[in-house]
Amino acid sequence: MQEYEIELKKDLSQIASCEKYFGEFSSVKAIQIDTSKLPIIYVDFIEEDPISSFELNLKFSLYIAQASFSNNKKTRQKQHNEIEELLLKINEKLYSKTILDSQPIKIGASKKILDAKNESAYITIFQKNLEFTIPKIHIQGEYIE
Repeated sequence: MQEYEIELKKDLSQIASCEKYFGEFSSVKAIQIDTSKLPIIYVDFIEEDPISSFELNLKFSLYIAQASFSNNKKTRQKQHNEIEELLLKINEKLYSKTILDSQPIKIGASKKILDAKNESAYITIFQKNLEFTIPKIHIQGEYIE
């Protein structure tokens, strides 16, 4: 399954910085974002679901983050506009795309999960879920690659 996540990150890296999510947003006060990579997309593998003996459904969450380090409202609005544009680019990039031998990606809605100020920045984070089905081949209980 790791190879699908790697390919997904490669595709998303064509439109923005992209990394694996390791809980960077577990606390507003402790958010760690490399400012040189903003806006950034974090990829989080969240579920695998065997749907038959021959198929496995993989689910991922994307966390799209942007921050403004200015109190200037125009600057903050510009950062909000950038994240909205990035959400559209993600939709365009992934709509009906296949990852390796997967079925086409099903893209979920974008949901703002954080719009807050910490000690150093105004931070906005959206979450977008997606899923796709990959083949798996079993013959008498044995996995065939």
